[in-house]
Amino acid sequence: MAGELSLAVRTWGEPGKPAIIALHGWQDNAATFDRLAPHFPDYFWVVPDLPGHGLSEHRGKGAEYSIWNYSVEVMAIADAFNLDTFVLVGHSMGGGIACLLAGLFPERVTRLVLLDVIGTITTQPDQSLVQLRHAIEQRVGKSPRKAGVYTTREAAIEARARKGITVEAAALLGARGIAKNEEGYSWRHDQRLTRKTMVSLTDHQVAAHLGAIACPVLLLVSKEAVQREAVIRERAALVSNIRVVHLDGGHHQHLEEQAEVIAGLVGEFLATA
Repeated sequence: MAGELSLAVRTWGEPGKPAIIALHGWQDNAATFDRLAPHFPDYFWVVPDLPGHGLSEHRGKGAEYSIWNYSVEVMAIADAFNLDTFVLVGHSMGGGIACLLAGLFPERVTRLVLLDVIGTITTQPDQSLVQLRHAIEQRVGKSPRKAGVYTTREAAIEARARKGITVEAAALLGARGIAKNEEGYSWRHDQRLTRKTMVSLTDHQVAAHLGAIACPVLLLVSKEAVQREAVIRERAALVSNIRVVHLDGGHHQHLEEQAEVIAGLVGEFLATA
């Protein structure tokens, strides 16, 4: 439980070993780490399906999906597992949450591994009114779009794969992400996740959070990085102790062809004094 939401949490390893909390990306789920976590038998992995994703409960009517709400829930999970200190691993949206928490709780986050993102999405101040108006219009008088329905599980997996990942990776995500109902097969994630965020952080706010990160950081960047190279360089320069590695894989490279390479890099990073 985190607050009033029921959250599903996937674990690997034994409690009592050094802990890793791993956070998945937008519209993914805990299975995104299925190929990475087994390489680390000396760690206890705690991997939640964030609210609205995978097997976790969706937020109630009128509630919002925001990076700060997720941050509250991640810290509640850490406390529920009695984790005073832990490593944070984050992919995409999960990396944005991880950066926020590492800056806010430097006494608890011992290391930070970022998969294809540094910081979170920002909005320039002069665009904040446009964003807020668009977000309100999406919420007033409009129902969330319905999830796509497929006749077979395989068709649902193939539909996810067409969005930029391999069929094998989509199948792994589908183990927690696909539900069967009377109409057929659908992805479980809350369709409200597709709505525009009402308010985003600014570049200056993200810079403050990145500058507050005290632990060592490993940033692994793919050739399909969601952020521009200039943004990556600028943000990495704000972190006092960071190693940046560029790889040839795609945005989900930790779940695809680069999984073993990434496991080796992360293992080396965690073993470094």
